[in-house]
Amino acid sequence: MTNTWPGGERKAMNQSEHERWNAANYPGTLQLCSVCSEPTGRCEEDEILSVDGEPLCEKCWVEVSE
Repeated sequence: MTNTWPGGERKAMNQSEHERWNAANYPGTLQLCSVCSEPTGRCEEDEILSVDGEPLCEKCWVEVSE
Protein backbone atom coordinates (compact mmCIF):
# COMPACT_ATOMS: atom_id res chain seq x y z
CA MET A 1 0.00 0.00 0.00
CA THR A 2 1.51 3.32 -0.97
CA ASN A 3 1.11 6.77 0.50
CA THR A 4 -1.29 9.15 -1.18
CA TRP A 5 -1.33 12.92 -1.07
CA PRO A 6 -4.12 15.39 -1.87
CA GLY A 7 -4.11 15.96 -5.62
CA GLY A 8 -1.07 13.65 -5.87
CA GLU A 9 1.18 16.50 -4.72
CA ARG A 10 3.27 16.48 -1.54
CA LYS A 11 2.73 19.67 0.40
CA ALA A 12 2.75 20.95 3.94
CA MET A 13 -0.50 20.38 5.81
CA ASN A 14 -1.50 21.45 9.28
CA GLN A 15 -2.45 18.77 11.84
CA SER A 16 -6.20 19.08 11.18
CA GLU A 17 -5.70 18.66 7.42
CA HIS A 18 -3.47 15.60 8.02
CA GLU A 19 -6.03 13.97 10.29
CA ARG A 20 -8.88 14.52 7.80
CA TRP A 21 -6.84 13.29 4.82
CA ASN A 22 -5.47 10.22 6.61
CA ALA A 23 -8.92 9.26 7.95
CA ALA A 24 -10.40 9.27 4.46
CA ASN A 25 -7.39 7.91 2.51
CA TYR A 26 -5.62 5.14 4.47
CA PRO A 27 -2.65 5.08 4.81
CA GLY A 28 -2.71 8.66 3.60
CA THR A 29 0.55 10.37 4.47
CA LEU A 30 1.30 7.76 7.14
CA GLN A 31 4.54 5.89 6.47
CA LEU A 32 4.17 2.11 6.78
CA CYS A 33 6.98 -0.40 7.35
CA SER A 34 7.74 -2.45 4.25
CA VAL A 35 8.29 -5.58 6.38
CA CYS A 36 5.45 -5.63 8.95
CA SER A 37 3.08 -3.02 7.43
CA GLU A 38 2.78 -1.20 10.77
CA PRO A 39 3.19 2.61 10.99
CA THR A 40 6.86 3.56 11.31
CA GLY A 41 6.20 6.58 13.52
CA ARG A 42 8.48 8.53 11.21
CA CYS A 43 8.27 10.74 8.15
CA GLU A 44 10.44 11.26 5.09
CA GLU A 45 12.74 13.60 7.00
CA ASP A 46 13.79 11.02 9.62
CA GLU A 47 12.89 7.73 7.94
CA ILE A 48 14.89 4.52 8.26
CA LEU A 49 15.32 2.80 4.90
CA SER A 50 16.20 -0.76 3.97
CA VAL A 51 19.02 -1.45 1.52
CA ASP A 52 16.27 -1.49 -1.15
CA GLY A 53 15.18 2.03 -0.19
CA GLU A 54 11.94 0.90 1.50
CA PRO A 55 10.79 2.39 4.85
CA LEU A 56 11.29 0.33 8.02
CA CYS A 57 10.02 0.66 11.59
CA GLU A 58 12.66 0.53 14.33
CA LYS A 59 11.78 -3.06 15.32
CA CYS A 60 12.20 -4.40 11.77
CA TRP A 61 15.32 -2.30 11.20
CA VAL A 62 16.98 -3.90 14.24
CA GLU A 63 15.99 -7.37 13.04
CA VAL A 64 17.27 -6.71 9.51
CA SER A 65 20.54 -5.15 10.70
CA GLU A 66 21.46 -8.04 12.99
